[in-house]
Amino acid sequence: MITPNSTHTEISQDEKAAMSQGHEVPCLAGFVAKTYRSVDEIPRKAADAFLREHIAAQVAVYERENGVLVDGSPHAEGFWTHIDRVLPPHGSYYLIWTSDGHLAGTGVLRRVDETAGEMKNLYVRASARGTGLGRWLVEQRIRDARAAGLSHLMADTVRGNVEMPALYTKLGFEETEPNALGASVNATPEIAAGMRYFKMKL
Repeated sequence: MITPNSTHTEISQDEKAAMSQGHEVPCLAGFVAKTYRSVDEIPRKAADAFLREHIAAQVAVYERENGVLVDGSPHAEGFWTHIDRVLPPHGSYYLIWTSDGHLAGTGVLRRVDETAGEMKNLYVRASARGTGLGRWLVEQRIRDARAAGLSHLMADTVRGNVEMPALYTKLGFEETEPNALGASVNATPEIAAGMRYFKMKL
């Protein structure tokens, strides 16, 4: 496994510029976590490419498990259309870099209504798995949800994803019935039966 501080490629000027944007928050050793307070602070090019990488990975699992082709583009387009839902005061958005400048992970919290939040887009590149970064991203968004006064959190993932359900369960989420409020199901309702749903009381 590649450690957080190792790399085999040069960092482009665009990547360096992207890493410099946003507001740094304390993270695990070897990583730099950035969060964003406005649309203008987000390194859109890098963030969109990373989001689509995450969506492609989830679509591949979904298609393998269900034998049904899925168009992931509505998920990316919906994210940017409703980006205000994951920025303060409604939510939080994180991009995580390795200390040497490679994107390693992401996660968002979006407010669903006055009492509920949804965790979306939890993604850690293979080179950073096993470091605790996925757990950090979940725990950070739980802290954000509590700070925002939310009473419960929702999450979902595609059937066939093993890591996320195990992590959610370990951190206190319970598997629940499908809900109609999730961003993924709203973007492509036809995938609902191929998803797993989780809920946590705060």
